[in-house]
Amino acid sequence: MKTTDWLGDPFAFKDNKLYMGRKVANRLLRGAQEAVPYEFSALLAGRDATITDAVAMPISSDTGNFSWDGPAFLQALHSIRKRQLQWLGVLHTHPHTAPIPSRQDVLGWHYPTLSYWIVSLASETPEWRVYQWKNGAFLLRDYTVTEAADEAANSSAAVSPSSPKNS
Repeated sequence: MKTTDWLGDPFAFKDNKLYMGRKVANRLLRGAQEAVPYEFSALLAGRDATITDAVAMPISSDTGNFSWDGPAFLQALHSIRKRQLQWLGVLHTHPHTAPIPSRQDVLGWHYPTLSYWIVSLASETPEWRVYQWKNGAFLLRDYTVTEAADEAANSSAAVSPSSPKNS
């Protein structure tokens, strides 16, 4: 594996649609719901434009944003590389607001090739959105939650009854 092969580029082709395995999405949603009122975050991993795994990050004690310390972040990246996957994006929650990037989200984003997912838990039905950073702003992108990505990953995560909607 090349040294930089661990850093993915899910938007490498114009109009790429992203895919996420249903089991991964369900696992992320459970973690997000358990973290309320705090923001949940995770690094997303897989290949090309398909997310097949995630590494949950430590929950911040600040209810208004998420942040990672250096050792936890490096350990998560090491875990992704060890499984020979690519880092494809970041997911975090907005427990009380819409899934629209906040000013803090914009100022804190340093990975323009990666996908940026926000899950809002502000209403009864969680709302998922994915963004791409382009020309200094977040652009809304399409995604699909699929069983095929689960099969490709041969994941053993348990399925939850609530899951994100396909878009």
